[in-house]
Amino acid sequence: MKRLLVVALSLMLTASTASAIGFGGGVHGGVSFSSFPKAVKDYYGTGFGFGAHGDLKIIKYLTARLNVDYHMFSSDKNKIIEEIARDNNVATSDLSFEGFNASVLGITLNGIGRIPLGKSPVTPYGLAGLGINILSISDPKLTYQGQDVTSQIFGKPETETKFGINFGAGAEFALAGFSLYAEVKYVIIFTENENTSHIPITVGVILP
Repeated sequence: MKRLLVVALSLMLTASTASAIGFGGGVHGGVSFSSFPKAVKDYYGTGFGFGAHGDLKIIKYLTARLNVDYHMFSSDKNKIIEEIARDNNVATSDLSFEGFNASVLGITLNGIGRIPLGKSPVTPYGLAGLGINILSISDPKLTYQGQDVTSQIFGKPETETKFGINFGAGAEFALAGFSLYAEVKYVIIFTENENTSHIPITVGVILP
């Protein structure tokens, strides 16, 4: 009898654990506000991003989420031209500039802790995580009176891979067969001399 009871309890625990653990995923997109180092922060503003995620539900209100995000920030071409013209005492009308756009590819692992609100379809949550970020800048091209003078002003942009952390909050909205979510995060990337950061505001879909 005791052996039968032990077996029954073991089966119940196994079934309970199996039902608690679940997998999911989805896609997301949104905008992000840059907060780059002082040397370049004046040239960048709001960016756009998109990505995908995979979820591992550990228990009912705790999920591990693997995020892959790509954010793009266009450079302010007019501001760059004005500064180059001022520093070199030439007319802005003689200059043409393109490129020098920044991008951040982030691969992060986040923990998501939900706050239950009973039978409400809305579930707020907090999140925190860490990961790697690949930062790159597209090649600039500067012309003066139609002649390429890029190499006289700009060096070759380099791609960097840096460690980073992020934290934030959001809310999920349960619908029939899937959920929507909206969240805001603060992303800190540990770059040399001065950290790089940006603030993504994201909306996405979670599929079971």
